[in-house]
Amino acid sequence: MEPVRNDTTTDRRTAVELAKRLLVDSIWRTAKIEVDGVTFPDTQEIFDGRAPEGMSVDDIVTVNNIKRAWRFLLDNIDYPVDWQYIREYNRIIGEGLVRDAGRLREYGVRIGGTGWVPEIPTVESSQERVRGILEESEGEDTAMLLFGAVTRGQWFSDGNKRTALMVANHQLIHDGIGVFSIPPEDKAQFVSMLLRYYETGDYSRLSDWLSQNAVGHVPGG
Repeated sequence: MEPVRNDTTTDRRTAVELAKRLLVDSIWRTAKIEVDGVTFPDTQEIFDGRAPEGMSVDDIVTVNNIKRAWRFLLDNIDYPVDWQYIREYNRIIGEGLVRDAGRLREYGVRIGGTGWVPEIPTVESSQERVRGILEESEGEDTAMLLFGAVTRGQWFSDGNKRTALMVANHQLIHDGIGVFSIPPEDKAQFVSMLLRYYETGDYSRLSDWLSQNAVGHVPGG
């Protein structure tokens, strides 16, 4: 398959340049969702191939996997997001941490802090959801909807938020829009709004908040 070339190519290059400048910061912000104690200097050390003193092996692997996921994104950014990319991001995110990384969840789960019980996903249901989003939306809306689908659907056994962040970034950067990350100082508000979304299924409030607070647009975007 050949990379898709369209009028967004110049903007895509600008978004890629922005992503590269913010790469360590984006890795850190993504890791902060799961690893509370990780610092920016810790992330920089791992990015440079060193193990921070006193940091657990699992936490180091978590950060390093996010680094690898970003490398994969940048290597494949000329291709649009699809269901296979979503699975591959989860596989990279969970490698060495989760036995069934990249495979759809096959058992029921409960989410702490909420009564929401997501359905057990199937290949058909998840593919249909992704296909519907890609056909019925575009640009930033697509990125936000993909993020919402992966997080609330809990398609994978672990790493759903990190996977959703990578998928949203792939969509935003591919379309030349910008870079997506959760500000660490807003994590508590983000989690609260995410749990509300899980409970109600109403994504509008969280989606608007993410667009305003988590998307760093390219200059002029």
